Amino acid sequence: MENMTLSRTYLESLTTADLISLADDYGIDIPEGLSRRFIIGELLEVIDEPPKASGQGDMNINNSVQITTTLPKTYNETQISAILRNPAWIFVYWDINDADTREMQHPRSFSTFILRVLYFANPEDEKPAEVYEIPVQNNDRERYIFLSQSFKVVRVDLIVEFKNKEPLVLAHSQKIIIPKSEIQISSPVLNDTIAPILEISGLPELYRTQYTNHRQSFS
Repeated sequence: MENMTLSRTYLESLTTADLISLADDYGIDIPEGLSRRFIIGELLEVIDEPPKASGQGDMNINNSVQITTTLPKTYNETQISAILRNPAWIFVYWDINDADTREMQHPRSFSTFILRVLYFANPEDEKPAEVYEIPVQNNDRERYIFLSQSFKVVRVDLIVEFKNKEPLVLAHSQKIIIPKSEIQISSPVLNDTIAPILEISGLPELYRTQYTNHRQSFS
């Protein structure tokens, strides 16, 4: 790859397949479903690293390599992606094309954007076993979501709601397998002292069940 200028402009002109191939040349492991902007960011970050002493078989990066170290806040794409952070949480990030934003928010019927979290009993299932929605602000672009351990698979959809017509699905994330894990129950509500009469009623167990499956309501 001698005498090649790997600028942001050049990288953005490549197809996604070419970006993945180039990342492989640099030894970058690209998870399935990772968006173009993150692949480009990883490539620019690696290219920016000082070259190490190399043997005859190592790759040389020419001094003419030009990079931009500051990543833009948006790549102007309507998409949503989800990354498993650990068995209890996924990190969701999304973007909305400027033209789509203007078209949706211009009508007076526009209401809000939401994240629709869909749980599936099995990876091959098309119909979700459980669905709930998380409202987000118009300028939000990322969110951590606590995972229910009652299901095997999760997917997140980016939705726009209107006041006088059906919601519109803008994008789907990939399906993510939920690893089984023992979740530590640490909410202050669960550690509060409860009156004996309420303990007999089964309220503590109700708290634990709600916290395990719907932790968002405790935040």
